Amino acid sequence: MERIGLIGGVSWASTMEYYKRLNMAVQNTGKDFESADLAIISLNFSKILAAQKRDDNETEFNILSKAVHQLAQTEVKKILICSNTTSNTCDRLSKLVNIPIINIIDATANKLISMKVSNVGLIGTQYVMERDFYKKRLEAKGINVLIPRSRTRQVIHDSIYQDLCRYALTDTSRGIMYRAIDELAESGAEAVILGCTEIPLVVNDRVYQNSIKIIDSIDAHIEAALSLTPENNNTSSMLRHLN
Repeated sequence: MERIGLIGGVSWASTMEYYKRLNMAVQNTGKDFESADLAIISLNFSKILAAQKRDDNETEFNILSKAVHQLAQTEVKKILICSNTTSNTCDRLSKLVNIPIINIIDATANKLISMKVSNVGLIGTQYVMERDFYKKRLEAKGINVLIPRSRTRQVIHDSIYQDLCRYALTDTSRGIMYRAIDELAESGAEAVILGCTEIPLVVNDRVYQNSIKIIDSIDAHIEAALSLTPENNNTSSMLRHLN
């Protein structure tokens, strides 16, 4: 496979999940001892988070731009930022190098379009749910976005940063996410995006007792990355056993 660059550490818990799923996807091709060719830049999450709390897009962009240039030196053929919240920088970062930076929002939107979903719920950090960069990008592709009520958004946000980013995968956090999904289903969502790459650590659509579709943004992101590699023509089947 072509070398993929990962910008991780945002948080390290979900970066670990990317590493695992990419390698399992390659392993599922059936080639003996084949593993993913990856270059990883792991950022200090505290600096990114401080910028996000201030809504300081310039500082966030500068941190990520250094990582992009570092990855460009490793001969990667595409770059993934292992985060939904940080994806608001993708368009600007894409202008820095002649390497595709695959936007997790676009990958998720394309997954929804392929499933013919036009009314979707979104859970993630408050930045994802409340700032317009995520919602507008989906709406531009004809997808209507529903978010949980204010109190639910706060509880989700707190759970992500207090537990999931620290790899504390608690039943409490799991219950918070499932209740938020139920709330969105009751509001008319046809599907719900796990719009934070830590949420799939506690939410599994195979054990969720509801007919609503769960869209795992990590899977959508990896599927988009591997579909750009010529030898991987059946990416969805490669990912089917990962969760």
